[in-house]
Amino acid sequence: MKDYDNLWDDYSIEFNSKLVDSGGDWSRLDEDEQEIAALWKLYVDINNGGFIQFFCNWGFQCLCYAMRGLKRIEDTSLYDLLDDTYCNVLDKFKNDTRLTAYWDIPEYLTDEDMERLDAADTQFYETECEHFTKMAYEYYRQTLKKMVTPVNG
Repeated sequence: MKDYDNLWDDYSIEFNSKLVDSGGDWSRLDEDEQEIAALWKLYVDINNGGFIQFFCNWGFQCLCYAMRGLKRIEDTSLYDLLDDTYCNVLDKFKNDTRLTAYWDIPEYLTDEDMERLDAADTQFYETECEHFTKMAYEYYRQTLKKMVTPVNG
């Protein structure tokens, strides 16, 4: 049996490195690369500190690229989980004048918000992660055969 978590991490980290080499400029990556880099960030941060860590570290733009990637690989269960979590917990903060940075959000989360985030994180760890890494690796690496292109190329 393949270890898709390690295969995905080893493969997708290269695309995040390209983003870093591009000075964090998402426009210097093609659509596939944007999705892979965003999905790597999603995978690493949710496994480390949950969805709130992912969102507060990388923001709405990265979430959009990750969600686009989940649609492309047809991971509807993870897409729905993240969409529901964003819409029911984080969307209300998009025009909140109290915030100066994404990391201000946790200060204003309610107990209900925290319960939703905890439930989403638990579902990711228990049922979504392994399924996601398999689908992502098989789609981008095995089906598209997508490899990193140089920053200037």
